[in-house]
Amino acid sequence: MTRRLTILAGLMVLSACGTATSVTEETSTTVVASTSTTSTTTTTTSTTTTTMPPIQISGVFADVAQAATLGPLPENFALGAAAASKSPLYDNGCHASTAAISPVICEFGDLQSDIVIVFTGDSHAAQWFGALEVAARTNHWKLVSMTKSSCPVADVPTYRRRDALPDGEELLYPECDEFHKRAHAAIREMQPDLVIFPVLSRFHLVNNGGIAAFSAGLGKSISAVAGLGTKVLVLGETPKTNGEDIPSCLARYRTDISKCANPRTKAEFPERIKFISDEAAQHSATYVNPVDWFCTADVCPGQIGGRIVYRDYNHISDQFARYRSPQIAEAIKIALAGPDAN
Repeated sequence: MTRRLTILAGLMVLSACGTATSVTEETSTTVVASTSTTSTTTTTTSTTTTTMPPIQISGVFADVAQAATLGPLPENFALGAAAASKSPLYDNGCHASTAAISPVICEFGDLQSDIVIVFTGDSHAAQWFGALEVAARTNHWKLVSMTKSSCPVADVPTYRRRDALPDGEELLYPECDEFHKRAHAAIREMQPDLVIFPVLSRFHLVNNGGIAAFSAGLGKSISAVAGLGTKVLVLGETPKTNGEDIPSCLARYRTDISKCANPRTKAEFPERIKFISDEAAQHSATYVNPVDWFCTADVCPGQIGGRIVYRDYNHISDQFARYRSPQIAEAIKIALAGPDAN
């Protein structure tokens, strides 16, 4: 199998956390592809010990609760392309197209690290890249990406939409089936410490099996990458929006952003969560539901912490992904401390 390995080098700086409910400020950089990277780093040893508060990954988040008051946008709120940017994986050539059958394998973070983390899946996996990349650099992990458009983490036959349009013609997707085989084989060969499967379960399956069939396919994927020393983190799906293009909605309704929010009862799908979390448990994988990172018990706002949450009607913005890097890092640490997947 021919694979293109692209080494990506860049600098990402993450400041220290303040409280359990506050999150770090992220610094965005342009990540440039190259075939090799050589760097010299000088390390200074300090005798000062700093105790950091635990990172919150569930419950009521202060920033979400504040955003859930809705009303007008915060003063000087940033709108526009930069504020609602997509994952850099697309521009860096690290996200496989619908026609591809082999994974594009790209590396980030600490390339010399003994801890190797792989993430794979569709665009809802790629959307988390910013958070994963910041977490990898901050914690000196090596991060490997293998994502593909419209190809879910579950190894189950599915359809894709022509031109990725929500109302596009449904097409059979054998390229995704072949991608699963090749990506899983590549992961087994790497023997990583952790494999992350960010989930989007709202797919029309070829067998019309619904969430039960999707969950079984997820279990098949977990087993396909499992091995001695390999853990698996299943990251639950992000909340569903109200169907609006969120950046455009916020721009139209700056004085009343309640029109761009979605009730949690319509954004979260408890039955799907149960199927997926149960399947993860059966394979000794860690399951983390990120919905609290987006929603209070009642509502899911379109902006949180002065950032646009979604870059369109469906995917989270790169800016917001990076904002949630402390939660992603904590979820990874929990998974790394868990049992090997099976």
